[in-house]
Amino acid sequence: TGPEQGEMLTRLSTRRAARRLPLLLLAARPVWASSGTSSVSSSSTPDGQKLVDPVRAVLFDFDGSLMQSEEAHRLSFSKVLGRELDHATWYGKCVGRRPLSILREYRLEGSPPAEELLKDLKADTCGQYAKVVPTAGHAELLDDLESAGVRVAIVSSGTREYITRVLANHGLSDRFETIVAGDDEPLVASGRFKPDPFPYVLAMDKLGLQPGECVAVEDSPSGIQSALDAGMRVVVLRNPANSGKPILGERPVVALIDDFTQLDRHVLACAPKGADALRKREAVVA
Repeated sequence: TGPEQGEMLTRLSTRRAARRLPLLLLAARPVWASSGTSSVSSSSTPDGQKLVDPVRAVLFDFDGSLMQSEEAHRLSFSKVLGRELDHATWYGKCVGRRPLSILREYRLEGSPPAEELLKDLKADTCGQYAKVVPTAGHAELLDDLESAGVRVAIVSSGTREYITRVLANHGLSDRFETIVAGDDEPLVASGRFKPDPFPYVLAMDKLGLQPGECVAVEDSPSGIQSALDAGMRVVVLRNPANSGKPILGERPVVALIDDFTQLDRHVLACAPKGADALRKREAVVA
């Protein structure tokens, strides 16, 4: 797997270099609106020169972004570890990290190895997975993306078993073209997890797309950094883990929202048109 991963990284590094100028041009323009969201639909100069590729895919982080799951995870890890991870510890030091890394750092002396604790976590021995819920507005956003022909994927530090189980719980198993999970072999073999850009690089390679054609949806500082370093624009969901972080001022961060009901669809190139837009307006009024 080593030579193959090296070849893939070289190929995608070349892609990112090719896209660097458009991203720098995007960064030179103001992107923040007073409402806390902004649009990147103005993608040409006055003379018509194109600056930004059209959005062809949206890559969702899972926990804290597509799903509101952090409290469920905090309680699950606390139960498995036999010690409380308080809110400050969880949001300040754990959010955005892969499970095995957290277990290794916080396991008590004399406890089973982290790998054994991970089995208990995956088995959901404390029944917290059922409390994981999608972020408000997720269904409408996924419908709008599908209608616009924008592809969707998941890029997460969580385990594949957990992600697929939660997706199934909410009837979302068939909505995503591909999933990159924190325990996937290419990530484990390379040791490159968020904030390294490799998870997003791998997802883009699976989709056959360039960084300029993709927008990431993230919440954790490590995830935001991963997406930015992969050359992508980023939509950020506010939470205690990213509150006040300087990274939110990065220009390719194109929207800062509390949930998907606040997201200007032009940011993801999936704004409803014609009759669809009228029906949505009527539904809001009703």
